[in-house]
Amino acid sequence: MADDGDLRIGTREREEALAALAQHHDAGRLDADDYEDRRGRAGDAVTRRELAELFDDLPEPRPRLDPPTDVAHPATGAPAAQTRPRGPVSGPVRAARLLTALSPFIAVGLFIATGRWWWFLLIPALAVIARNLEE
Repeated sequence: MADDGDLRIGTREREEALAALAQHHDAGRLDADDYEDRRGRAGDAVTRRELAELFDDLPEPRPRLDPPTDVAHPATGAPAAQTRPRGPVSGPVRAARLLTALSPFIAVGLFIATGRWWWFLLIPALAVIARNLEE
């Protein structure tokens, strides 16, 4: 497993670092040049280590560098997927999925036959119906 310092950071951590650096600048701990340099490095930071180094010589406040608990899968550390359980598909659901898959072709055929563009509205309408049948 990678060292904690090698873990990637996100927007939240960068924004917290920028806010903390602004507080240190306002308190007079950072001059304008050092503040601008650290702001640029905080915006470009990719790992925890890169962000933490900006605060080595500063007291609190510092950005929190703990990973969000709702992002990682507890057993594997992989991002948790937001999926529905898959089970046997009932007849109406199967029919709705088939119609959804065929709806672009049906709409094009009806458009060619009638010259009316509004047949293309079938595509999202059938998708909504199929989605509601699955729930």
